[in-house]
Amino acid sequence: MKQHLKALALVIIVGALGYWAFNHYMLSRVSESPSNLTSIEKMETEGVPNFTAKSLDGQSFDLNQMKGKVVILNFWASWCGPCVEEVPSLIKLIKEYKGDIQLIAVSGDSNEQDIHVFLKSFPELKAENIKIVYDQDRSLMKMFDVSRLPESLVLNKEQKLVKKLVGSIDWHTKDSVEYMDTLLGKKK
Repeated sequence: MKQHLKALALVIIVGALGYWAFNHYMLSRVSESPSNLTSIEKMETEGVPNFTAKSLDGQSFDLNQMKGKVVILNFWASWCGPCVEEVPSLIKLIKEYKGDIQLIAVSGDSNEQDIHVFLKSFPELKAENIKIVYDQDRSLMKMFDVSRLPESLVLNKEQKLVKKLVGSIDWHTKDSVEYMDTLLGKKK
């Protein structure tokens, strides 16, 4: 009989711990959501935070230098299948706009060598209006609350967030081009 009581007590303790852990995890996730929403709302109304980064070609740049252009801040990694899938259409979109749209491609790879190997498959990513950044310490991903790859932020000419995209998309569709034209103030 004592063994049954010990087993029952053990089941109750494990169950209580499981219940507490589940509730603690769920409550912490719920409490994160409003701050993330606040961050997104702030980027939409006040603009995204400025940052300085170094592209793979060794050039330092400041996001504020790109005011007046539409900026696509794309978070990706070479090992991410959906990221690789969207690259050709993203390149096509950037090329079509000949300098009006700037791409900042922020890599979450674990080492810089993986990026260089990846770029051999997509040499068009070494274009004038494309900056490839290795986010070694994940500081940019943290700054912009990136949780999955690919994730993209589209910024208008005033560097306010106008669209946040999570997941792979075809960047060069009729709708995408019309949307970019609207952001640039172009009429076709």
